[in-house]
Amino acid sequence: MKKVLYFLFALGFIIWFGGSIVRNVIIFDLFVPAQELTFEPKYDDSIINYNIELYVATSLYTNVSYAVIFVISLILLYSERRNLRQHGWLFMSFIVFFIASPIIIYNIYLDLGLSFAIFYHDFSFLNYDIKTEIFNRYKSNLNTVLSGISYLSTITILFYVIWKPLKNPNDKT
Repeated sequence: MKKVLYFLFALGFIIWFGGSIVRNVIIFDLFVPAQELTFEPKYDDSIINYNIELYVATSLYTNVSYAVIFVISLILLYSERRNLRQHGWLFMSFIVFFIASPIIIYNIYLDLGLSFAIFYHDFSFLNYDIKTEIFNRYKSNLNTVLSGISYLSTITILFYVIWKPLKNPNDKT
């Protein structure tokens, strides 16, 4: 049963992390890379609308997969509670995961608000308020710093899981 949970966690983690990277590529394609964030002048409203729709559509996969891995991680934490002393890498992975969770859950909350705003209106029509919300969300220093911290946390978890640096030397597994 634990192997199935670990497999589902890994699969959900890959979908969530990969989807988050894809979503950032989609949304940051709209902006000019400069000191001040502005929309690309070469894009007309239809391209901007399409990218925002694509960004919101991909939030379904990433947010659901994060919810799944959050629940699975709680189950794994409970089932592995006796082995955490021997597997320091697993313990630190759980700690980093749960420390970064409020940031990710806050971003999911913002995604849900944006999704409801788009799905409440006609999906092919995005008004000025939605574009302004996207613009302000990514112009905000707080949001970009917190998102960067969550990505660094995710990379740290990957580092712990792959190289297992905090493994007890007396452990034979």
